Amino acid sequence: MSSSLTLKPSLLSYMEGRNNNFNLLRMLGALTIMFAHAMFITIGDDINFETYPVKYTLGITTLNLFFVLSGMLVTASWMKHSDVITYSVSRIMRILPGLMVVSFVLPFILGPLVTKLSLADYFSDIRVWLYWPVTSLLHPDMTLPGVYEGMPNDAEVNAPLWTLRYEAVLYAGVAFIGLFGWLNVRSRFLLFAGVALGVYFGVTYLTNLRSIAAIDHLMHFGYAFLVGSAFHIFRDKVPLDLRLGFIGLGIALLIVWQFGLETGEFLLIPSAAILGCWLAYVPGGVIRYYNGLGDYSYGLYIWHYPIEQLVCQIYGTITASHLFLVSLPFALSAAILSWHFIERPALVSIKSIVRVLKSFQAKGIKL
Repeated sequence: MSSSLTLKPSLLSYMEGRNNNFNLLRMLGALTIMFAHAMFITIGDDINFETYPVKYTLGITTLNLFFVLSGMLVTASWMKHSDVITYSVSRIMRILPGLMVVSFVLPFILGPLVTKLSLADYFSDIRVWLYWPVTSLLHPDMTLPGVYEGMPNDAEVNAPLWTLRYEAVLYAGVAFIGLFGWLNVRSRFLLFAGVALGVYFGVTYLTNLRSIAAIDHLMHFGYAFLVGSAFHIFRDKVPLDLRLGFIGLGIALLIVWQFGLETGEFLLIPSAAILGCWLAYVPGGVIRYYNGLGDYSYGLYIWHYPIEQLVCQIYGTITASHLFLVSLPFALSAAILSWHFIERPALVSIKSIVRVLKSFQAKGIKL
């Protein structure tokens, strides 16, 4: 009896080396988001927790899981280097190169092909010329004149990019608390986490501030990121036990079903995190070969939405499943090209950029 209740080994025991399923897990998450967006594109604003509770919860939970994994990996990155220059360059080169390319292609290549305006009217609109620099600076809410107008999700050009601003804020947060040594000393991290959780629970359960979209997103993404950071910092204490994950997930879904997504997310996110970590580290065999192909998830994430919008515009009336399947080969192709020709070369250049910046720093040149 006692042996059946023994918890499984800790997360730390699975974390040696880079042979894991993180690339595959992120890719599956990106595909889930792509299908969720196929529903948004074909149905429009009517899709929400009240109308499609299961699918809506799945999409939001998948995004939260992305932030859990990001919290784990970014915290690990800081703790490995504890160096602002290396950390900052690594984060910038992971996000911006791919984002800058897609933000250039949309107004200057795709936009002129699909706009309902004449080319003269299209290029005379200031939004065309501002789209690339503004979107590259993580303000992705701009529209393009005549592009995707009249569709169920009217005029949205690349909706998924909105999460990147929160990712950047949390990256900066890691650097901020890391400089104070709150990540490398567990007692200090616990103090910080306690304050952060107090803010999260206070805002969530004692106010209606989460009716404001920016605060709502910062709360659940920040909480998910904090869970990921805690998982890494206490990796020798976190049991990678599927039973805990499924029990927590079951209770969380009951709470969500009865009281809504906000009420149950405090348990839903860490339960999903345990299941996600198990999938990332435990299953082996042939699926591990995917890890060597490349990390196509970010490319799929930033390219799939304008591709789905284009397919929807061409077809007119189309179901979400059909839209997903027709768009998938094109979105995957864009993701593969993005990884091999943009993202991976950018990552390879990190060491050279850091070396140059540190040489400037050594010579007393302020950065």
